Amino acid sequence: MIQVFRNVVGKHKDKFPDGKEYLLDVETKEPAKFESVEVLINLFKFNGHDIETKEDLIRWGLNLETVDE
Repeated sequence: MIQVFRNVVGKHKDKFPDGKEYLLDVETKEPAKFESVEVLINLFKFNGHDIETKEDLIRWGLNLETVDE
């Protein structure tokens, strides 16, 4: 499983103790977990974003980390 986050710097950093702002699951308000990068990319594409590759996610300032289920 993977989670998505962006690094937070500047005046809002104190709101994120680890410096990471995670993409949240709208139902649970917990960090969203995805089965694969492909599933994540398809979600962005479904929502009308021009994301085709993992490199596109990085250009958007998004970071991926592997987590246990």
